[in-house]
Amino acid sequence: MPFARILRSSALMGGAQVIVLAAGFMRAKAIAVILGASGVGLIGIFNAFSGNVSSFAGWGLGTSGVRLIAGAPEEEKPAKVAAVRRMGWTLSLLGLGLGLLFFWPTAQLTFASSEYAIEMAIVALAVPCLIASSAWSAILQASGRIVSLAKVQIAGALTGLLLGLPAIYFWGTLGIALSILLAAAVPAFVLWRTARSETAAGSLAQVEGADLRQLVKLGGALMVVGWLGQLSAYAVRLAIVRQEGLDAAGYYQAAYAISGSLPGFIFAAMGADFFPRVAAARDDKEAIGITQIQIQAGLLLGVPLLALLLMFGEVSIQMLYARGLAPATSLLPWMIWAVFMRVVSWPLGFWLIARGKPSLVVGLEAASNVLLIATSLFLTRAMGVLGAAVATFVAGLAYFIVLAFVAHRKAGGISGRRTWAGILLASFALGVAHLFSSTQSHVAWRIIYGVLLTCSAAWIYLKVTRPRPDVRVSD
Repeated sequence: MPFARILRSSALMGGAQVIVLAAGFMRAKAIAVILGASGVGLIGIFNAFSGNVSSFAGWGLGTSGVRLIAGAPEEEKPAKVAAVRRMGWTLSLLGLGLGLLFFWPTAQLTFASSEYAIEMAIVALAVPCLIASSAWSAILQASGRIVSLAKVQIAGALTGLLLGLPAIYFWGTLGIALSILLAAAVPAFVLWRTARSETAAGSLAQVEGADLRQLVKLGGALMVVGWLGQLSAYAVRLAIVRQEGLDAAGYYQAAYAISGSLPGFIFAAMGADFFPRVAAARDDKEAIGITQIQIQAGLLLGVPLLALLLMFGEVSIQMLYARGLAPATSLLPWMIWAVFMRVVSWPLGFWLIARGKPSLVVGLEAASNVLLIATSLFLTRAMGVLGAAVATFVAGLAYFIVLAFVAHRKAGGISGRRTWAGILLASFALGVAHLFSSTQSHVAWRIIYGVLLTCSAAWIYLKVTRPRPDVRVSD
């Protein structure tokens, strides 16, 4: 898979993701101004609840569906699409039932009262929308409709924002819940319309039992993986709320959202273009080669953004949220380094999902999330909310080390000199940015370093993606 193609697909999904993230931050900014840090903490808890239920009920369909369709011969794809559609509708109904069943006990457990039970009930209605979106997104991704998927994400994010902001302004915490529901429902509807019109959907009568069994088998493993991730995120927030209060959860949420904001387009590109190609690779050697290239592309695109966030973290928190969330600044560097670990390890995680045994995937993810919860509980007691941020880095580093070892044992791993050189060079670049930030150096030096780093990455990007006269570049 050409390096240039990965860069172009990452940039394409990046444009859409920037708009999606900007819409999310505008919503968060409105909440921070109207309700303060506690409002930001609430939206983090509400999103964690809907994410937990949708991860469990969604049964990993967003990923297993891509693998089922992308790896099939062209003449069999309509039947595979039909299987994903049927599973999507079934799981959406299951998610609705589970959301309505668990919203009340979850509200009691989290807040030790029923104060926010109505809001949690509204958030529960977002669960089937999230599951349906994952099914329709899987169909578009596996069919190579990256441009259509990017357009849908933009349209859904902007429409959800325009409808959600008035709800937050007029109804406060109730409006937060309504905005989450709208942010899930609008993209689900647009994805449904787009996927039906742009793919050979196939008749539901074409659905074969073997395809459904494959979705259930692989999806079960992926469900456990996704659910453990959501559960660990919820457990960390619960520990912060119980030990430090709702405001502290708001500081954590602000730092968590900012650290993963701009580099988020890299992860979007992995799901949209990289993963289907790994799933369809001829053998493990080709798959690990694609994975190595994705790591290099992710570092090239992500490191300048992470460095800028390190050097201008306080400014970004004030701009995107409010001055009342200034304590989040001390959490941000640890979370940025955790995101850096994810930039390197996520391609390996996608490779393992596409080519490895489901039991191995579940085991690694379970160990990683248990480590995150345990270290968060311990460090939060010892260091306050800062300990939760440190725990994200510790868990991320441990996850990368284990994945690199597994990849090396199975397929030669990431032992290529270029890949390791890129990781070391990117670590050095981030270390310099962290030094500028921690020593409170003059803002001019930070700007100069940020410009040099960004221009260097842009030059490499343009050099790699420029079509050569004697080479035909495929879109």
